[in-house]
Amino acid sequence: MAEQRKFSGIPTGVMAFIPWVVFGLASGFNHWRVATGGGLILCLVYLAVLVRRGISIKLIDGTTLTIFVIGAILMFGVRSTIFPIYSAVLIWSGFAIAAWSSVLVGRPFTTAYARENAPPEFWEHPVFIRLNLLMTLVWCGLMTVNIGFAVIGVIVGGNLAKPLLSFGVPTALLVLGFVFNGRFPARYLARSGFQIPATSAPAA
Repeated sequence: MAEQRKFSGIPTGVMAFIPWVVFGLASGFNHWRVATGGGLILCLVYLAVLVRRGISIKLIDGTTLTIFVIGAILMFGVRSTIFPIYSAVLIWSGFAIAAWSSVLVGRPFTTAYARENAPPEFWEHPVFIRLNLLMTLVWCGLMTVNIGFAVIGVIVGGNLAKPLLSFGVPTALLVLGFVFNGRFPARYLARSGFQIPATSAPAA
């Protein structure tokens, strides 16, 4: 089962970003119904693939679905003129609220990803718990900072500043976040003096 998940991890991981790629491209050309409707459909397809492959749906997956549902309702049902202006603020606020909430309830969202790679006997270890709390807090900070950039983008406006602050800078921070994911766990485990097989090192 573990090998099957590793084999299917690459395509499902890529699929997770496809709804946002469609959203970004369509909204960039001011096709907001295509952005929200297409994103919602692709998000549902992605979740269906997860269920079919026996992969659990994570908090971030549910948050993505919620955001697209809200966007689709606003664009198709209410025909909102506000959503295109504040979409980036809404998106990053949704992710930040979900991430911070996972910390407040004592279930940091990165734990669900880490458990797919870490052995079960490691799940309740203080090092594992602390590691995922720190990683989740980093992502909470990143998403909160992105809200700030999105708000500044709305205030400044313009054809260059708004997409740069709402999409360009947040995307760069996301890349840094994934680099952090790839490097921090092994370093933290090494500093903690805890040894587990390299292939089992937890990562979000």
